[in-house]
Amino acid sequence: MDELDVLLSVIENPTRRRILEALVREPHYPLQLSKELGLSQQGIMKHLRMLEELDLVRSFLEDSDQGGPSRRRYFPTTGFTMVVDIGPGLFNTEVVTRPFEEQGTEKEEGDGRRLLDLRKDLGEIDHELVRLKEWRAELIAEKERILEEAGRAVETSFMDYRSRKIVYEYILHPQISAKDLARGLGLRDDTVEKLIGKLEEESDEKRP
Repeated sequence: MDELDVLLSVIENPTRRRILEALVREPHYPLQLSKELGLSQQGIMKHLRMLEELDLVRSFLEDSDQGGPSRRRYFPTTGFTMVVDIGPGLFNTEVVTRPFEEQGTEKEEGDGRRLLDLRKDLGEIDHELVRLKEWRAELIAEKERILEEAGRAVETSFMDYRSRKIVYEYILHPQISAKDLARGLGLRDDTVEKLIGKLEEESDEKRP
């Protein structure tokens, strides 16, 4: 599976989502997670082992403050953002991962005033993220409009399915060359280059 498939397989499970939600707040023992989620420790450990295998969480042994045996505590190692755009003529997926810094067992002293400052900083960041989301939504809507127009033009200009697919993919990916497009589609270079060359010639002829 590729990275997107792996991450989707993780977050499609509600229990694993709740485990990650708890761990990003602070490291947890399996027993803590078991009580918080209302599940058996055996079930919790099954999910934690899977998350460890995918290198999304790790664990460390922590000495008991009551003289008992050491306990294993789990913490997240990797943050990620997934974006899926689906619309008229548009299907795009993107994954960005962010490794976390290693976490220790020491705790920092809290400060009420500092916490309020941090809360304010988070509020400002959330405000900017909302603005970015709105701006992105506008750009996606414009992209869908352009792709719809391109799709209609491709459909009326090219009769066979393979030619339409080649031209549409060429329009959809403005940064890609005809040769790279051929490799991506598993086609001969000259087949794609000939079709793209014809498209560009017709475009030049129509220009004033």
